[in-house]
Amino acid sequence: MMKILLPWRAGEEFRKLKSEKKWVIALLAVFIPGLLSLAGGMLIQQKQQPLTNQYVEEMDVLTEAQREAMENIQGLTVVIGTVFGIVFIAVAWVLKSVVFHVFARILHGEQVEISSTIHLIAYTYLPFIFKGILDIFRGLTYQPPPYEEFMYQLQHPDVLLNFVREHNIFFIWALILMAIAVREQYNLSYKKAAVAVLLPYIVYIIAQIALTSLSGQLMGGM
Repeated sequence: MMKILLPWRAGEEFRKLKSEKKWVIALLAVFIPGLLSLAGGMLIQQKQQPLTNQYVEEMDVLTEAQREAMENIQGLTVVIGTVFGIVFIAVAWVLKSVVFHVFARILHGEQVEISSTIHLIAYTYLPFIFKGILDIFRGLTYQPPPYEEFMYQLQHPDVLLNFVREHNIFFIWALILMAIAVREQYNLSYKKAAVAVLLPYIVYIIAQIALTSLSGQLMGGM
């Protein structure tokens, strides 16, 4: 199974998975990396919480009672964030598979069941296990910056740094596996499989950068 991680062996493994469904492993391949990254992000968020509380106090938009209520439900907020994170992981996985299915069919790929594509795409998440482990390590070793630096980062997000941090070697690794999976699933050429995978991601990345820039401008204007 771990041969999927090797791009030059992945095609053979994906062909096997087309006829041999292993849904339990597929679910683990999707949710374990996502939950690891989610936990790492929450560790950082918890360490930043005093800085966030100070920012809220300086904004003076909440009464004392409202601030106390927010502090009392921080534990509940973590639970809600975890639930939403799990839902987001599942939705992103299914939506990504559907988009690949649509583009592959537009490019005259073979007719296959969408559930089969969802199953196959799950295994392309395997490289993110390593990213999740690094996210946990980053969360454990993270040290909050001084308040002034925290506020500057909040109001002037580094779009390039955020882009590189999210679209790193593990992302590229997974992207290659996605193209191979789509090629094997729909019997496409390498070029068409790459288009079916890359085109939706390019649109997504452009939209993400635009939204990040807009968010930074809005925060800077407050």
